Amino acid sequence: MGRYEVGTELTTIETHAAGDLTVDVISNEPPARGRKSRLVFGAVALAAVAGVAGWQAPRVVDELTRPPYLGVDAATVAADLGCAGYTQAAKHTDAVYTYRDQGTCTINGVVVTITTFDKATDGETFAAVMEAVVPVLHPTWRGATYAAGEGWNVADARNLTPEIAELAVQRLGTGATHVIPPGAAA
Repeated sequence: MGRYEVGTELTTIETHAAGDLTVDVISNEPPARGRKSRLVFGAVALAAVAGVAGWQAPRVVDELTRPPYLGVDAATVAADLGCAGYTQAAKHTDAVYTYRDQGTCTINGVVVTITTFDKATDGETFAAVMEAVVPVLHPTWRGATYAAGEGWNVADARNLTPEIAELAVQRLGTGATHVIPPGAAA
């Protein structure tokens, strides 16, 4: 049995002799030494890919499981609501609460304010401010209602009517209506 390399390609001819029979086997496989280095390189590449995937997996899972309106512009919510004439509001200084975006538009002839948030806690703070301020500014109102979900808040810009809040929840398919003060009926 002999081993011969032919040309610059990794062609190997092996001659096997068994009694009076001689067989030549032609192979394009590199010598064993090359296979080992490819195996080592492949293992290193696989480890690198697995490391990157493991590092990025939590971020990907967060993106895939993130509520649909958390971290989006108010214009997106307005479009999903079927709101007409969306106008973006000027950004405030974040003195009391933080939000991502805010604007107004019209649903069924009623002007609504849409506010979106980057974090669920920002939306909760905004709701707490609304629930504290509305009874002070409008002590005679009963049943003032807004709609909110994770990452968004929609309210009748003038009277906080329950009809608009209910319609917002229905059209967006998420969130709930909230009455100010809690427990008050319309």
